[in-house]
Amino acid sequence: MPGRENGKNQISVRDSIEQRLLANATSTFRTMFERSGTAKAVLNEHGIIVMANETLARLVDLSVAEIEGKHSWFEFVAESDRKKAQEYHRLRRSHPGTAPELYEFRLLDHNGSIHEIEINVAMFPGTELSLLSLIDNTHLKTAQEMGRLTRFAVENAPESIFWLNESGALLYANAAACRLLGYNLGQIMSLSIHEIDAGHAKRDWLKLFKELRQAGSMVWQSEYRRQDGHVLPVELMITYIQLNDKHYYWAFARDVTATRQAEKREQQLQTELNVSGRLASVGELAAGVAHEINNPLTGIIGFSERLLRKATDEKLAADLKRIHSEALRAARVVQNLLTFARQRQPSKEPVDVNSIVKESLALREYELRQRGIQVVTHLAELPCIMADQYQLEQVLVNLIVNAEQAIAIANKGDRLTVTTGVLDEFIVVTVADNGPGIKPENLDKLFDPFFTTRVDSGGTGLGLSICHGIVAEHGGRLTVSSELGSGAVFTVALPLKENRCPPPDES
Repeated sequence: MPGRENGKNQISVRDSIEQRLLANATSTFRTMFERSGTAKAVLNEHGIIVMANETLARLVDLSVAEIEGKHSWFEFVAESDRKKAQEYHRLRRSHPGTAPELYEFRLLDHNGSIHEIEINVAMFPGTELSLLSLIDNTHLKTAQEMGRLTRFAVENAPESIFWLNESGALLYANAAACRLLGYNLGQIMSLSIHEIDAGHAKRDWLKLFKELRQAGSMVWQSEYRRQDGHVLPVELMITYIQLNDKHYYWAFARDVTATRQAEKREQQLQTELNVSGRLASVGELAAGVAHEINNPLTGIIGFSERLLRKATDEKLAADLKRIHSEALRAARVVQNLLTFARQRQPSKEPVDVNSIVKESLALREYELRQRGIQVVTHLAELPCIMADQYQLEQVLVNLIVNAEQAIAIANKGDRLTVTTGVLDEFIVVTVADNGPGIKPENLDKLFDPFFTTRVDSGGTGLGLSICHGIVAEHGGRLTVSSELGSGAVFTVALPLKENRCPPPDES
């Protein structure tokens, strides 16, 4: 019958079309499977790999033929993750609706290297087969871990670290930077570099940013203002970074307060060393010159005395008296030179420094009272030390006399303050006046032999040099500090360690 034959023909055509579509789908699937950039595998119900593509072969460093037929989790899953892979496979088969389609495990390649894998699983309908797509996240995981480690390192770095944008706004600061400036992170991120940098104006920073884009990185010195207003010296190292057409600056800041103080102290010690070196050299020269001058001076003094006794002419006697007086003055200078050259070792014995201070002030009591100078003393309880009493008295009297003269010359000071105490294993004596002070350019030369600012009053410039030598002979330091118009403070520091009195003999 024609109708029945037409129906059979239609079914035959439909079957043929379905078969061709199925064949095309199978061919398309195989092409996509084999050429995929994602590693893929097909597993049977036992976990055996029945198909694998080239991307998976490259991942495990085997050929496709070597992969196919091998067991998936026993051959290619790290031992610690095998139980998890087996459980997921069982769960997909027994409870397909509840099994996760995406999970992670560690894959073991042919060389023993570990790969962090993210795997997606799909079941083929009506079959026992499953399709696995594997994405190697090893580098991503490593990058994420490195990112966490980098952030941890930056946050806990001992150096202060800042991120800045091209306008100078602070985008980030680590914990050290927050401690340095006294702000919390939220407060810092509301500021700009111009608000905390006390050493550069905004226009200077814009110029620096421009130079940074050319140089790449720069180092310079500046000052940062803390939240409490305190200004810190800092050393900065800034690196320029361009990211997505935007300009950023990575800044490291280091507080150099301790370094500056150490440098200042080193300069001070170098100055003291230079002074001591000059004094030692001049001392040797002074000793030789003094001995050579002393002999002819003795003759001049002796013969001038004889001639004075015989002189009857008043004019001649006046001239001889002048010669005799100047010869005696020259002899005193020679004696000071010999003292300065330290030809005599100090004779050390137990002394009370406070007693020496009182005796020195007593020697000058009349002159101080006549000049209307008020004396203020602050004498602390001091331990006994071994020292030459007469030499220390000479030092203190000299310092007191200098203070008197300074106050008298200024005609506006009226107070002399003497203080004693113990500081850092030193006995410290200070002699301070409220006179005119010392010019800054004279401070470094004050202990140089023959340097004096009182030429008109007959000063020889040896007094402070001699004092410096005596204190140095005791292992101590003689220093001065002054601001012009605010008086001067001379400090004698005698070390206890070298000069402490021995305990009394109990026998």
